[in-house]
Amino acid sequence: MDPVELKSGDYTGTYKLIGGDEVSLDLVNTIAWPDTEKEHDWLDSTDNFLSWAVASGVINTGQEKDLANQPGTKLEKELVRVHEIRSGLADVLRPLAHDEQPASSALNTLNDFMREAVQYRYLSPDYQWKWDIPETLPQVLNSVIWNAVHVLTDLDHTRIGHCPSCDWIFYDTTRNRSRKWCDMEDCGSRDKALRYYHRTKKS
Repeated sequence: MDPVELKSGDYTGTYKLIGGDEVSLDLVNTIAWPDTEKEHDWLDSTDNFLSWAVASGVINTGQEKDLANQPGTKLEKELVRVHEIRSGLADVLRPLAHDEQPASSALNTLNDFMREAVQYRYLSPDYQWKWDIPETLPQVLNSVIWNAVHVLTDLDHTRIGHCPSCDWIFYDTTRNRSRKWCDMEDCGSRDKALRYYHRTKKS
């Protein structure tokens, strides 16, 4: 899995789309190493959020440019709402990855998100569901909110897992449900190296 080019500041890690083609899981994963000393927010700037949205296929580069050209103070306020939506989706999706059920308050919040998002959905002349072109940063996440609903209502929850190392969450699409890591090149590789180190140290 190739890294998504996001500005990392002093953080030395990389961000990858590892959610198993479920963009709502990838959004939740924009918080790296959640609830640890290494926690890092990949969406700490408007530029990073828009870059993530393009890489995730949520918007195109033309829409990215139009949104980026809006006043900076407006975008900063909207980014706060983006973080609120991400937090709300995490409250629903993270428990499923840990074989738990989300709180009723989290589902209520998701319902509120849905009611707002559906205002921007319409049926096209060829009978396809489409989304209005987003005019604000929170509107960029309308389809992501809908994907979270899809994960809840249509997918096999037993296939929603988490990396035991970094706690990123994913949908396991392997035939034998064998996926364990966020990415074998990252946490999987580190675990393999660590286990090799301990084996050789004992010998």
